[in-house]
Amino acid sequence: MEKTTGAPAATPADTAPVESTPAPVDEVAAATPENAGNRSPMPNKYKQEVENLLVAYEKKQARLATERAEVERNTPEPEPEGLLEGESWDSVYKAQPPEAQRAMAELRKAFTRKTQELAQEKRKIEAQNKAFSDSGLMDSLRDQAGKAPKDFDPFNADHIQQLIDSKVAARLQQVLEPLHKKNQQHEAAAKYTNFKENHPDLTEDPIVKQGVYKALQENPNLKLSDAYWAVKGRLSAEEQRQASERKQVRARAARRAAGVPSQGRRPGQRIVNPELKKKSAWEIYNALKAGGG
Repeated sequence: MEKTTGAPAATPADTAPVESTPAPVDEVAAATPENAGNRSPMPNKYKQEVENLLVAYEKKQARLATERAEVERNTPEPEPEGLLEGESWDSVYKAQPPEAQRAMAELRKAFTRKTQELAQEKRKIEAQNKAFSDSGLMDSLRDQAGKAPKDFDPFNADHIQQLIDSKVAARLQQVLEPLHKKNQQHEAAAKYTNFKENHPDLTEDPIVKQGVYKALQENPNLKLSDAYWAVKGRLSAEEQRQASERKQVRARAARRAAGVPSQGRRPGQRIVNPELKKKSAWEIYNALKAGGG
């Protein structure tokens, strides 16, 4: 009887891999959650911060653009540059081509015509204002407004007429008073402008300007013309005094120079030179300095 040792031999059926049986479809669907595959990812806080910064930057840029546009709308356009040093209308006109010269000539005619029209309108307004001021209407209204009867008698026709005239004059005075004040201001401004144009040293000479300003400050009731002529009178008197002093100094210098002895003469002996006596003090001084006497 034979004795067997070891494990029994494996058959081919025993060595084949065991395949798992797939679960039924219904079971897989039952085990899968309903929202599988549809879940949104968790928001990234850093990405959200970047988005917020970008939005804030765009808003800031839009606000700055609006502010720049508003500033540009409210900023006046710069004035064109005028004539440069050494230039004149005629020099610029001659340097242009014929087409530009025709346009410039037409522009100059239009400007001259407009200036003449404005000057005519200004003269008319000034004439009307002067006629209004010289008419004495405001003084007449003031007098008439104060002539209401004191002991008014309602049965007296003259009293009634005086009262009516007084009320009408007072009302007219009230209406015309602003126009009268404006007219006075216009006349004062026109007189001031004309005075400055006729006396340019009032604004160009700092000594005259400062003197007139000081005089008007010390006496506000002083007129501009009176202050100007007072300052000019003082300056003229001072110039005459200085000129007189200079003349006296030159005369004394000439007398001293004429009495200086030349070389080889006794002290105190005057120089006898008729030509030298006719010269000025400066010429005498130079002649004596050069040794000619």
